[in-house]
Amino acid sequence: MDERSKRAGTGKGRLDVPFESPISSLPKTAQKILAAARRLLRDRGYEAMTLENVAAEAGVNKASIRYNFGNKAGLVIAVLDAYIHDECLRLVATMKDVPRERIVESAVAGMRNMLVEADNFSGYFDILPYAFREPELRERMVGLYRWWYLQNLAWLGLRDVPGVEENETLVGLGELVCAVIDGLCIQAGLQPDEFDMGRAMRVFGLLLEQSMDKIRAVAAEELGSSTTPVDTGSGASPA
Repeated sequence: MDERSKRAGTGKGRLDVPFESPISSLPKTAQKILAAARRLLRDRGYEAMTLENVAAEAGVNKASIRYNFGNKAGLVIAVLDAYIHDECLRLVATMKDVPRERIVESAVAGMRNMLVEADNFSGYFDILPYAFREPELRERMVGLYRWWYLQNLAWLGLRDVPGVEENETLVGLGELVCAVIDGLCIQAGLQPDEFDMGRAMRVFGLLLEQSMDKIRAVAAEELGSSTTPVDTGSGASPA
């Protein structure tokens, strides 16, 4: 069985999500499909984002969507990833040259810049209820969240810690940052003209600044090296 047949059997297309590279590096047809799906989601909602409607909007056939993304669940997760994918990669790249003493300040500033564009997350919250009801979509969203956890750790200079994906403390930190971002997006969406994102992010930054040394120490203990601090270097590389 060739690779295409194997993927067809799992409902997956040729493009792996989360994407490894910027969205602009995807094949042009895949970019057209993603743009069309986002327009449909924005203008008509999740139910309208059928393969038939996306194909018509993008000017391609359904086979092209299946080839690139597999099925609707694969396309939906690709759309979710595309919302903030490039911003995630840019922030990770920016953090590589940041001195350790400024990592939290720079990471929080980068997060805030993403969150200011709260409209970018409206499609995410349109999709979320369906993920609770559709097992395949839920499974793929969980996988996307795991990638986001690692990006959060990369922003904080902790992605390259040995065994990071099994480190309870660091994984918990990645999960917590996601929870903060999700929660602030909800509040900003409910109060688009009133909610002060900067205020909340300043306090979040203070909490991180006060706790990072302790988090590094506890993470080091989990590595069995409690006398040696976790070395974060000056930044991190993406997953």
